[in-house]
Amino acid sequence: MLPDAPRMPHGCPMTLCPVQAAPWRTTLLLILADTAVIICVTLAATLLRDLAGSGIQWGFYPRLLPFLLLLPLFNAVLGLYAGITLPPPQELKKLTLGASMAFLCAGSFIFFAKGGERYSRMAFLLAWLGCIAALPLCRHWLRTRLANRAWWGAPAVILGGGAAAEEVVSTLRQRPLLGLRPVACVPPEGRPDPSSKGCGLACCASDEEAVRLYPRAYALLLLDSFADSEARHRIVEATARFRNVLIMPPFSTGGARLWVSAMDIGGLLGLLVRQNLLDANRVRLKRAIDLLLTLGSAILVLPLVLAIAAWIRMDSPGSPFFTQRRIGQHGREMHILKFRTMVQNAECVLHDCLAANPALNAEWERDQKLKCDPRVTRAGAFLRKTSLDELPQLWNVLRGEMSLVGPRPIVQDEVEKYGEVFDLYTRVKPGITGLWQVSGRNDVSYPQRVEMDRYYICNWSVWFDIWILAKTVPVVLHRNGAY
Repeated sequence: MLPDAPRMPHGCPMTLCPVQAAPWRTTLLLILADTAVIICVTLAATLLRDLAGSGIQWGFYPRLLPFLLLLPLFNAVLGLYAGITLPPPQELKKLTLGASMAFLCAGSFIFFAKGGERYSRMAFLLAWLGCIAALPLCRHWLRTRLANRAWWGAPAVILGGGAAAEEVVSTLRQRPLLGLRPVACVPPEGRPDPSSKGCGLACCASDEEAVRLYPRAYALLLLDSFADSEARHRIVEATARFRNVLIMPPFSTGGARLWVSAMDIGGLLGLLVRQNLLDANRVRLKRAIDLLLTLGSAILVLPLVLAIAAWIRMDSPGSPFFTQRRIGQHGREMHILKFRTMVQNAECVLHDCLAANPALNAEWERDQKLKCDPRVTRAGAFLRKTSLDELPQLWNVLRGEMSLVGPRPIVQDEVEKYGEVFDLYTRVKPGITGLWQVSGRNDVSYPQRVEMDRYYICNWSVWFDIWILAKTVPVVLHRNGAY
């Protein structure tokens, strides 16, 4: 039963938002999911090891259960049950840390109990790696199934109004996986705000009223809605009444967002923005991961490259490989290696096709790609759909010209479309895969692609790369947005 409806200023009745998120349900389901994952994965790893003929002594393994069940405790300390969804790279990092701590406790018990010979080290290792992979997958599956339920996530009260409030509400409603459900708005000075009515939100006259109605709500304080002189006072007011306050500054729509943390500087609030790309040690780590994964996959990749090259030769005349000029790091020109997916006189065919078809010409000018490209061969169509045409670029990775993950390499004609983002683009090595490729690829407009490149560069981290690499596999298998 909803509380009695309060009234807006000037006696205007208000309609309460029907959404009643229940954070405790979300938290409980995530705890149960994490617990089920660590138990099932550990059991599966031990069973696999037993089937391999290692002679598992099953009677000793239940003793590890209390230590493995510490996972929800560690995850809670790391803030993984807050009711709202963390950005994927941050969640992956924290889930990895939580699982590692749980298995470290179990391993310490084995060591100090002097029972190491009774437990399979291989099963232990497989269980740890399996949990790191399965935990984020299980959470994502759970969210996609339940995010549209009214009780999923946590309620959010918007402190502010106008266009900024409309944009925030629209974003949260379009992305239910975030877990923040807008339920009410407290406009500046309690004045009626048309934007809240248009968004279908309850309009509260004060913070106290909002807290009374939604005691567990997150407060989203939009500094754009307040004058500079009011902003500081509004922050103090909000933090004194709400359990959780998300302060959204005017510059929250651009730049680094993932790796920002608050700092107390002699009583003054500061925001520490880490630009990981300027950290030489992190860049070296990125390069080391590139080399490790590329060389480690060589035994599988080389036979595949030879087979595809032979197929291309049989499908159409000409070399199976070709190079393209692209702009790389520091604005230097480089030549990327790819499988040939087009006929030999591709440029002439394109010129004639665009000249004869204005619609195709407009599509080319907009996206620099054609959905029905007349230049593509039969083998090339398959290679593009599966992204296997990019495989030879591993050679560019070994040469240090590209990275496994990064912005898509562009040609000179695309520089103008990047605008001010081009300076950011030249700071990093282009990648074989990237945020654009795992977010829709060719179904994404060019301006959206540029914005994704900006986001990746400003928020880069090793965890971001790991997340993109992991997401690349299902995207390639499903051929999402590929043509």
